[in-house]
Amino acid sequence: MKKIYTIGLMGLLFFGVSSCNDPLDTHPTDFFDEATVWSSFSTANAFVNGVYGAVLADSSNGEGTGMWAGNGSAVFWECRTPNSVWCSLVGEGTDGFPLETSINAYSNYGVNHSTGLRMCNVIIEKAAASQVMSEEQKKILVAEGKFLRAMTFFDQARKMGYFIPIKQVLSQNDTLAAKIPMTSSLVESYDIIVEDFEDAIADLPEFSSAGRANKYAAETMLSEACLQAYAYTKDTKYLDKAISAASDVVEHKALSPNYGDIFNIGNSTDPEILLGYYYLEEDTYVSNFCELIDVGPNIQVTDTEPSMCPIPFKNAHGGATFMGWAVFFPTQDLVDQYLVVDDATGKALPWWETSQWKDNVDDLDPASVTTPGQVDSYNRSTGEPRRIPSDQDFANLNAGYPTFQRYAALKSGRTDTRNISQLMYEKRDKRFYSSVVYDQCEWLGETMETNLQGNASAGVRDKENGGWYNTVTNYYWRKNVPEDLKSMFYATQTDYHFCIARTAMAYLNLAEAYLCKKNVVKAVEALNATRTIHGGLPASEASTLEEAWADYIREHNIEFCSEAGYTYFAYLRWGKYGGYANGGAPEGDVVKALDAPVHKIMISRSRDKVLVGQVTTLGASNRRFTTRRYLLPIAQNFLNTREAYGLDHQQNEGW
Repeated sequence: MKKIYTIGLMGLLFFGVSSCNDPLDTHPTDFFDEATVWSSFSTANAFVNGVYGAVLADSSNGEGTGMWAGNGSAVFWECRTPNSVWCSLVGEGTDGFPLETSINAYSNYGVNHSTGLRMCNVIIEKAAASQVMSEEQKKILVAEGKFLRAMTFFDQARKMGYFIPIKQVLSQNDTLAAKIPMTSSLVESYDIIVEDFEDAIADLPEFSSAGRANKYAAETMLSEACLQAYAYTKDTKYLDKAISAASDVVEHKALSPNYGDIFNIGNSTDPEILLGYYYLEEDTYVSNFCELIDVGPNIQVTDTEPSMCPIPFKNAHGGATFMGWAVFFPTQDLVDQYLVVDDATGKALPWWETSQWKDNVDDLDPASVTTPGQVDSYNRSTGEPRRIPSDQDFANLNAGYPTFQRYAALKSGRTDTRNISQLMYEKRDKRFYSSVVYDQCEWLGETMETNLQGNASAGVRDKENGGWYNTVTNYYWRKNVPEDLKSMFYATQTDYHFCIARTAMAYLNLAEAYLCKKNVVKAVEALNATRTIHGGLPASEASTLEEAWADYIREHNIEFCSEAGYTYFAYLRWGKYGGYANGGAPEGDVVKALDAPVHKIMISRSRDKVLVGQVTTLGASNRRFTTRRYLLPIAQNFLNTREAYGLDHQQNEGW
């Protein structure tokens, strides 16, 4: 097994603390003796290891989520895409970001990462000047410093476009250097990022301990940055760099044969993971991560009894299995992306187009559903109604879209014994089963029923439409939850890791770059790698640019759902490209997928009917995207403070 570098509190004790109101942090590193740290490779290496935690999981400013890994870095950004929703009636409410109600000029999305940048620059300066390390050791540490600096700049650029390019170690007396202007253009921003990644690639080793950067991780992140750069600048040099970097990765690194294992404890160092971020069980609790505590339901036996659920939870480990605080849920929009293998033809199709569906199910007019309880209904033992649809399903609608998207019922007289859930969920893309909890699946030792009256359904607790730390879509997130977790309880301890760079990203970035160059053959060849190996699907036969973009967007959504914000920022790229990448809209127009409501599924008690409708609870259906969101605001308080120091920068357009 690879040696795993983990980040703990001891690593962070090396570092000083700065105020996020400072225009630049110039404080020295107060809590360690620099002479000691740089007196040997082993002590310097320990310092560098600590910097990984301070940079990649930094939540010291911004909206409190980890930058690339760490608490909230996956689920918060995913709920801003069509793949997920944040909705809670317990107190957390819903996410105002996709509704654009919580974003203003004073929102902080990580404008000041100067403390982490100072650490990166210390590595670069001190390692290069070392008299005790070998040339090879010095080169590797400098390269890691540049890689981490590039990751910091890139996160700022993908959110706000501009940043302060701090590339030297600043001191408190270095007043001239402290007056560094922000980057003046997006080209300047991305050229700085690309230069740091390329410098890092030149000297990073091909192989590294898990948790430390290597050449292929840097090449993968370079390809990601270059796609973002091309989308915002239209300079084709970035496409060429993306293709070159991603091609080298796919030539030398393989995809894992089992997608689900990549995100589980037993396979946390799978060779596909080019860069991961690791936590050890003795210091790690379920409550440490929204990706754990906020995706598992809180459903006790006392909750299921009034709903008269047919299958109770076994609670096999002694205590209750599900004591989470679920507020993040996958949507029907994501589930629809997972294709199904057709019984008759072996082709991969949307579930409602397969022969097994058409032979056994009648598709009905969703507009014919006009009253609560029309599809199915019953009363809990307390007298409270549970209905499909409910009153709430007709309230707070996004009026620009149908109330219900799909309505179907099993045919009478059919001979196939499969129920409607089995017809929908069997023979899916393999990634579905390790990413989403769905009706009648097994999860953490329990049989999960999310149909009406089911033990994990939206109405199983006090609220008919869920949101009481249980689902509002009738799905739960499975991805990023260890399969051997004993219980979804805040004090449960577990090993844990986040994936930052994977071989799959290189394949799909290669596909996207070729699509931008209108090379359909090369693009489809690249996207078929993940589709066939991870998804277990037959290869895409897309032959036109329109077909290839559709298959690519589906592939990206499925492969990278709930990973480091990659889905959200990809949608921004696709909006900038326009055309087939954004439903035929012009370049830089409204991103259609981010301007539409998300949907839930409602399955009847006997599993003979299904209804798909908008998620309306707390007005979550009223998503909107205005083009100013292509670049988020630069925190106005920060700009005001800079102006007081004689520094200035224009706020991003629209904020």
